[in-house]
Amino acid sequence: MPDATENWQQLIGSWVELRREGRVVRTGEVEDATTDSSVMWLKFNGNHGRQLITKSDGYEVRPLR
Repeated sequence: MPDATENWQQLIGSWVELRREGRVVRTGEVEDATTDSSVMWLKFNGNHGRQLITKSDGYEVRPLR
């Protein structure tokens, strides 16, 4: 499993695992991220839409390869 990525801008367009406290919350595609990597928008398949993710909420992001 790849390491967590701190620079969320590098992940735009990539599929990632969203984790919290070491557990996978969900997977999705990074649609956009702020330049300071404090916020990202994660897009999901189907009718699940997208979600605003903040680093201050304790999320860890790992790219899927």
